Amino acid sequence: MAVRTKRDKRTKNLWIRVVHIAFVAALLAGMQLAVSKDWVSGVFLASPSQIFQEFVYMAKENTLWPHLSVSLQEVAAGYLISAGAGIGLGVLFVSFPLLEKLIDPLMAAIMAIPKTAIMPLLIVWFGIGFKSKVILVILFCFFNILYNTVTGSKQTRMEHLKLAKVFEASRAQTVFKVLLPSALPSIFNGLRVTAATAITGVVFAEMAAAKNGLGFLLNESQAVLNTPRLYLIIIVVTVLSVLFVGLVNLIERLACRRWMPGRIA
Repeated sequence: MAVRTKRDKRTKNLWIRVVHIAFVAALLAGMQLAVSKDWVSGVFLASPSQIFQEFVYMAKENTLWPHLSVSLQEVAAGYLISAGAGIGLGVLFVSFPLLEKLIDPLMAAIMAIPKTAIMPLLIVWFGIGFKSKVILVILFCFFNILYNTVTGSKQTRMEHLKLAKVFEASRAQTVFKVLLPSALPSIFNGLRVTAATAITGVVFAEMAAAKNGLGFLLNESQAVLNTPRLYLIIIVVTVLSVLFVGLVNLIERLACRRWMPGRIA
C-alpha cells in the first residue's frame, strides 16, 4: 500500500512538471509567433530568439556578469545582515520582554517608512554605491525576519519551557535548544519571503541611482528601447529569485533534519 502511494505521488508530481513545461513552451511559442508575424510591436515584446541572441551577445561582450556580480554582492550582504540581526533581535525580544516593550515601537515606526520615500535620503547619506543598496535591502528584509522570529519563538509549547526549567537549563540553553528549534518554521518562512524581496530591493535601488548592477542595466536598456535586453534582465532577476528561494528551502531541510527530523517529507 505504501509503495503504491509513493508511486501515485511520483506520477502526480510528473504530471505537474509536464503541465508546467507545456505552459512555458506554449507561452514562448506564442511570444515568438506574435513578434515574427508583427502582431505585437517589437518595442513592447521581444521574441525568445531575440532574447537568446541578446544573451549570447552580452556573454561574448562580458557586459552582463559584471553588473550581475555587483547586484549579487549587494543582495548577499544585505540579506545576511538582515537574517543575523533579525533572528538575533527576535530572540532577545522573547528572552527579555522589557526590551521588546522598549524597542518595538521604534521598530514599528521604521518599518512603516515607505522605501520609495527613504531612497533619496540614503543616496544623500551614503552615495549611489554599495552602502545605500545594502541598507535598502536591510530595510526590505529585516523586519519580516524579526517578527517571524518573535512569532515563532512565542509559539513554543509551554511543556517544553517547563521541561527546560525542570532540568535547570540556562537562558542560553533554553534559547538555542528550545526557542530557536520551535521557531524554525516561522523563521524560515520569513527568510523565504525575503529571499525574493532582497533581489527586488536591490534592483529598485539600482534603478533609482547607480553606476552598475542589474537595475542600472534595466534603466540603460529602457533608455535606448532595447526590448530584448529588458526581457533578458527580467528573466535573470526572476531566475535569481527562484534560485535564492530554493537555497533557503535547502537550508531549511538541513536545519529541520538536525532539530526536527519528524518534519522532513
